[in-house]
Amino acid sequence: MAKSRESADQLALLIKEIRNDIIFGAYAPGTWLKLTDLQAHHGASAFHIRRALAELSNLKLVDHAANAGFRVATPDESTRLETRFVRTVLERSAAPLIAARATSEDVTELARLAEAFDQSILAEGRREQALANHNFHSKLYATAGNHVLCDMIDELRNRSQHSTTGRWRSVEGLRASSLDHFSIVKAIEMRDPIELDRIIVRHIESF
Repeated sequence: MAKSRESADQLALLIKEIRNDIIFGAYAPGTWLKLTDLQAHHGASAFHIRRALAELSNLKLVDHAANAGFRVATPDESTRLETRFVRTVLERSAAPLIAARATSEDVTELARLAEAFDQSILAEGRREQALANHNFHSKLYATAGNHVLCDMIDELRNRSQHSTTGRWRSVEGLRASSLDHFSIVKAIEMRDPIELDRIIVRHIESF
């Protein structure tokens, strides 16, 4: 029983590690994930790697091609637009909750995370920016106080994060995204759900 539990914990950690690598830009969309490379990188067995990739396939982060292996998913345009639509509905629904429930401590922490993203802009690669962006938005929607809503938003953001387009193609775009973060914090500080809603919609549509 203990050995079974240990194996389950190892698998859960492995799934999280590979998932984070995909979400935070270590692998570009369409990249083939070589079993031997993943074994060496994570110090895991081929059995556990395959199980982790199968789970990530269920989460739509990885595609499985028969007799070829696994590769990082590249959502088609229709799926990307449909995901963005649902994200917009969910994230807008959080705006009035955030504006009403945010404490001064929440505002201070969000301002710190917005600054951390701004400081990450000139870092090499996308991983630093993606991680800082993830931290800001996770805190933002956690502030709504609805765990189910927060989990659903987080899942959809994670599913689309690695295939982001638009602003993330340039430093100028990243800076525009950073300005949105600071505007979001200001709207929360002013307890203005209408302005917060407006910025959230603009922020989503820019990707």
